[in-house]
Amino acid sequence: MGCCCCYPKKVTREKANAETQTEEEEENEDNLLTSKNKNENLKEEDNIIIEKKTMPYEIELKDYLDEEIDDTNVFNKSWYSDIEKDKIIYSKRSIIALFNFYFDDTKKEFKEIYNKGQLIMSIKSTGSFITEQFQVIKSMYTIPKNSLPEKTTIRMLSKYLLNIKERSSWDTQIKSYKLIEGSEDGIEVKCIVQNWSKSPMFLISERDIVEKRFDFYHEDQFFTFESSVNDDYIPLENKVTRINDFIFIENVYEDNDNFVIKSISQMNAKVSLPQSIINSTLSSKLIDFYKGMIKAMNQDFKSGKLIFEDNDGNKI
Repeated sequence: MGCCCCYPKKVTREKANAETQTEEEEENEDNLLTSKNKNENLKEEDNIIIEKKTMPYEIELKDYLDEEIDDTNVFNKSWYSDIEKDKIIYSKRSIIALFNFYFDDTKKEFKEIYNKGQLIMSIKSTGSFITEQFQVIKSMYTIPKNSLPEKTTIRMLSKYLLNIKERSSWDTQIKSYKLIEGSEDGIEVKCIVQNWSKSPMFLISERDIVEKRFDFYHEDQFFTFESSVNDDYIPLENKVTRINDFIFIENVYEDNDNFVIKSISQMNAKVSLPQSIINSTLSSKLIDFYKGMIKAMNQDFKSGKLIFEDNDGNKI
C-alpha cells in the first residue's frame, strides 16, 4: 500500500486579480486546476473547484491508500448525503482503503459475536469516522464451490446478490426493489436504488433504503459500495421507516475451493430494541440470506434460467 495522496474537497472559486497575486496564490491556483482535471466526471455547470486538502478519512486510512488505484470521484455531487459531505470523496481507492482498514483491524476494535460454520461476524461499537453514533458490523461468509452449479463465477454471484431482477426473484424479504437513477448495465455499475424490505421482526415496521451504488472489479475481486442519499431525494412513504446514515461495502473473491463474501456495514436502523437483541438475530438472518441465494442459483440452473458469464460479462 502506498502513502496518502490528498483527496479533494469542494469549494467555490473566486477570481483573483492576476496583477496582485502573490507567488503562493499562483501555486495554490495551479494545485486547484490540477485537482480539477483529475475529476473530470464532475459537471462543469456545478461551478466548483476541487481543492487539494486533507480530509478526515485520509488521516485514518493513510496506510491503506494505494496510489496505484484510481482515485477519481465516482458519484455526482448531488448523490452525497449531508453526513458524508466534507468527510470523504468516494473513489475506487478510498472504498478499497476503507474496506481494508476495517478488515485489517490492527487496533483490535472489533468484538467477535459469531463464529460458526461458514459465518464469522464482529462489531465495533464506537462507529466510524463517518459517524460515531452507530456500530460497524463486519462479516465473512464462505461458500464451497461444490454447493453451486459448476462454472459459477464471481460475476454470477454478484448479480444474484445485487442485481434488481435477479435479487427480486428470490429474496423473500424484499417488498420492492427498483432503480431510481443510473443503470445496472455493464461491468461497472453506478446507480441509485430504493430497497423496501418487509418487517424484519414482530412489532417492527417495514424499512426502506434509498442508496447510491457503485460496483467494480479490482485484481479479480468484486467490490460494491452503497450508502444512503438524503431523505429528500425520494419522498418518504407512509407506514415505512427510512433507514439512513447507511454505508455498506461488500467484497467477493475466490479462495481455492470456496467463494468468500466479506462485508462492512453501518446504519441507523431506527429500532428501539437493545443492541444485544438485534445482534443476536443478525447471524441467523445473514445465514438465511446466503442460503436463499444458493438455493435460487441451483434452482435456476436446473430450470435452465441460470445465465453463465465470466467476470468480463461474456457468456460462457
